[in-house]
Amino acid sequence: MAKKKSDGVNKSQAIRDYYAANPKAKPMEVAEAMKAQGINVTAQFVSTVKSNSKKSKTTRGRASAKKSVAKKPAKRATRASKATSEVSLDSLLNAKKLVEEMGGVEGARNALSVLEQLMD
Repeated sequence: MAKKKSDGVNKSQAIRDYYAANPKAKPMEVAEAMKAQGINVTAQFVSTVKSNSKKSKTTRGRASAKKSVAKKPAKRATRASKATSEVSLDSLLNAKKLVEEMGGVEGARNALSVLEQLMD
């Protein structure tokens, strides 16, 4: 993991604060204003921060709005032959759904391990 610089300045927050005071400012203008304050940022970084600040905070991370959407019935996947290493797209999509329902890959592995023990 990369180390954080401890210069005490949160560049993203400074950009958000500037936009709060100047909502019609262009990214280049904000970058120049930040440089005048001693904060070195590019117009692209300013644009990214502005875009990310517009996104709904409830759709980030695990707590997403997907939970309120009605689920479609899952299609039955055709089993891939054990002799081949190919996996069908339907099988991969169903595996993805399983992983999401189990809270991640590790949860799905645990469930499959228990299922394997039950089937023996």
